[in-house]
Amino acid sequence: MSSSYLQATESDLSQRDIFELAEQKAIALGYQPGREIEPIIESLGGNIILVSMRRWLETQDGSICVHGPKKFDIFLSNFNSPLRNRFTLAHELGHYFLHSEEGKKLIYAARRGSTKTEWQANWFAAAFLMPKEEFLNTLSKFNEDLDFVAAHFLVSRKAADVRYTSLFKS
Repeated sequence: MSSSYLQATESDLSQRDIFELAEQKAIALGYQPGREIEPIIESLGGNIILVSMRRWLETQDGSICVHGPKKFDIFLSNFNSPLRNRFTLAHELGHYFLHSEEGKKLIYAARRGSTKTEWQANWFAAAFLMPKEEFLNTLSKFNEDLDFVAAHFLVSRKAADVRYTSLFKS
């Protein structure tokens, strides 16, 4: 990696602000919950690169390299589940919007440990894929059965659990 790329560092935004930003970006980009996220990434100038087992072991999951505005690469495991990959793609978009400031900062972010930077990208992904109002409506519709909620948003049960906790335990 060139020395001009910085490791992603945490944003000054609060969790609530990150949730709001993610929902605003989803609306602005025309994302509808449960729909494909790949066209959104492509419209932003992103390139999704499926990586081998060896590369995955080096990064421990997805990663992003932002080369500038509307120019970034997301490295994604080619053996994770589609639901996991959807969340990972949204997570990497979180790094793009929060930590590279849409390409103003040249960054590289790989999932390594539980840092505030990684949590912020997770918060972004959860709110992007599962907007609060629709999440609450879906939760009510399915009598708080998070398996059905997860299926509605095409995310893992764990992702739905984390979103639920962030809305009710924060």
